[in-house]
Amino acid sequence: MGVVNEWMKKACRKVNIQLRKIDPRRSENIVLGINQNCLKDQPKILLSYMDYNRTAYSMRNAKVHTNLQEMIQMIRVLIEMDFCIDVCGCNNPDAALEMPSDYYDYILGFGDMFRLAKKRNPKAYTIIYMTENPYAISYKNEQERITYFFERTKRKIGFARTGKFYAEGDEELADAIICLGETNYFTGNIVYRVYPSAFKNEKYDNNIQRERKSTNFLVFGTKGFVHKGNDLLLEVFAKHPEWTLYLCGSGIAQECRSIGMKLPENVFDCGFVNVDSEKYLELVRICSFVLLPSCSEGMSTALLTCMRHGLIPVTMHGTGMDELEAYCEYFEGFCISQIDQKLCELADMNDTSRIEQSNKIYEYANKIFVLEEYTKKMKNILTQIIRAKET
Repeated sequence: MGVVNEWMKKACRKVNIQLRKIDPRRSENIVLGINQNCLKDQPKILLSYMDYNRTAYSMRNAKVHTNLQEMIQMIRVLIEMDFCIDVCGCNNPDAALEMPSDYYDYILGFGDMFRLAKKRNPKAYTIIYMTENPYAISYKNEQERITYFFERTKRKIGFARTGKFYAEGDEELADAIICLGETNYFTGNIVYRVYPSAFKNEKYDNNIQRERKSTNFLVFGTKGFVHKGNDLLLEVFAKHPEWTLYLCGSGIAQECRSIGMKLPENVFDCGFVNVDSEKYLELVRICSFVLLPSCSEGMSTALLTCMRHGLIPVTMHGTGMDELEAYCEYFEGFCISQIDQKLCELADMNDTSRIEQSNKIYEYANKIFVLEEYTKKMKNILTQIIRAKET
């Protein structure tokens, strides 16, 4: 028995060493042949989106982004449709080593691997998944913000978001488009729209409306500080010490330093806040509005998540929320004076109107921005695409 125990200890040590080598937090790999059936010829599809191992690992931890659960559901839909599926990170260069030629019947996703797969599989039916606005729209809008920032501060900054995942003309590679944002940015293609899902803290109680103040505002997600318009908010809130702004996101202090800005005394760095945490519940108990004066978005799941907790979203036109005018407030422009004017209007909103609007948003968001609806819509869209291609 002692010999067996010693052998087991050695075997476990070897396994632990191997597990450290393939830590999904530090490595990316293309995953091949999900749902492969060796008894039949199946349509083959590449999903160029996120690394499968990292996604599966992250799903076991904090709620970081809804795109993780959406990718898993996308794979489930493809399995139900009996595809043989390969999955890779959209910008993972290692995936290129396993990228075959004239193999795929369909390519779905975006990024460098999407383009490479299309080049190597020119006959494949290509479906681009647009989680952001097209490159041309994002470039123009972000350049305007960079210019405006320089005019105000005389400091130069670069692009934060544009070009990381989508390149100029990407949508022209596609036979069909699935987008999360505004459909009117696309011409000459078959375009389908799906709303993303949003998180919900199940401990949230919507009977808290009177605890909220119209002068308390929330930003949920700050990466790409100037792109998202957070620099504009800092300037406006510095002029209104009677208001309070809570910023939720990783690396806020570092982002501020990199652009030479400081947080006013009435703006608080909350760091990363897990939706399932008590800290998040406390923030949505006291805040009435969630702000996103971004220059370009597909459809912000940060806004949708806060809407599922009754917060009133305030954003720009053209950021994926134009269809939701019954539930949204909009900045009329990104000049400091326009941001200031809108926030003054909101801060003066009477309690009755604010509570009525919040309740309406809560009911709508918890019916529409749920994973079940996303899954159902995605299956419907992919079914329509496949039928159209085969006819």
